[in-house]
Parts: sequence; structure tokens; C-alpha cells
Amino acid sequence: MAGSKSRVWLIVGMIVTLAAAGSWAGYRWLQGAVAGLMVEGRKRYEEGTRLGSSLTATGCLDTAFARHARAPTASMSGQINEGVFLEACLRVSTPSGVCDSIPPTDNLKEIMRFSVWSVQQCRARGLEDRSCPRLLQAVANDCRRRKAGGG
Repeated sequence: MAGSKSRVWLIVGMIVTLAAAGSWAGYRWLQGAVAGLMVEGRKRYEEGTRLGSSLTATGCLDTAFARHARAPTASMSGQINEGVFLEACLRVSTPSGVCDSIPPTDNLKEIMRFSVWSVQQCRARGLEDRSCPRLLQAVANDCRRRKAGGG
């Protein structure tokens, strides 16, 4: 009886040790992944800001589409970085009427119209991938910001 109890405690101890080691390894990996995402995001923000200061909003959008066409990305981090670049570019760019043609996104019906419009914009540029329409969310955000008087 005493031998089987010690085996149970040994197994429990091994499970706890493996769980702790796995948790520590996962935590360290996540730290590195988040740090890498932040560094890459900052680079894209700086690129967007630098480029946007000499472009119109239409130029920023065309540049973002061209970059996306060269390297379409399905990864979440890639999509975030594309959006960061475009939002930074648009924020400092000269307004050019991009917001005149974009559907508003104030309610569900308008959001659906915006989604259809986004797919159409991508297809018009020969981009059929699923991540392309998400890129246009940065344009909607910028138009909303400009309309609210934030720049």
C-alpha cells in the first residue's frame, strides 16, 4: 500500500513539474513573439509616417495595395502590420477625397455595405485574397477620425 502511494505522488509530482516547465516555456515564447510584433509594428508605423508626409491619402492607399500585392499575408501579425503602416501613412498624408467614396460604418447595414465595397476595391486591383479587404479598415478608421475633427 505504501509503495503504491509513493508511485502516485511521484506521478503527480512529475505531472506538476512538466506542467510548470511547459507553462514557463510558453510564457518565454509568448514574450519573444510579442516583443517581435511590437518591433515590427513600430517599423511599419515609422515607414508609414515617413512616406505619408509626402503623399496624399490616395497615394498611401495605392502604396498599401502595392505592398500587399507583392506579399499578401494571411497571418494575423502581417495583417496588423499592414494596417499599422496604412493608418500611420494616412494620419500624416494630405487629404485627397478618399473619404468621399468610402461607405460610412456607423451601423450594421453600413458595415455590410463597407464590406462589399472593400471586396470590390480589392478585386478592381486584381487582389483576390481574403486579407485584402481588411486592409481597408484602416481607411475607414482614418475617415472616421477626420470626420470627428481629429486631423
